[in-house]
Amino acid sequence: MIQNVIDGFVFQYLTKEFSNWIMDMGLEAASWSTAAIIRTLRDENLYGDFPKIHVPTLIIHGIHDKVIPFAQAQELNQRIKNSKLVPFQYSGHGPFWDERDKFNRVLAQFI
Repeated sequence: MIQNVIDGFVFQYLTKEFSNWIMDMGLEAASWSTAAIIRTLRDENLYGDFPKIHVPTLIIHGIHDKVIPFAQAQELNQRIKNSKLVPFQYSGHGPFWDERDKFNRVLAQFI
């Protein structure tokens, strides 16, 4: 399971060192907490909270994300007033890794 997450995390630059780092974090986590997080991600419904967000919101999302499909980022953008979606053309789930320079630039401009 952890390896599947790792394989879908990045789109361009999955180095052995980065893969090992993510794997180590996954193996160090308590198994009960990992299972609880997966259940929460599967079952939690946050749609009622979106109208309560009244601050500018930046949504950064990789087009090639295999963990959370890009369509979900588009839906967030539609549901959160004052949100801005910035698609990352060459990223998976980790645009901070795949396109770190663009990520830092977009984040700094937003802040």
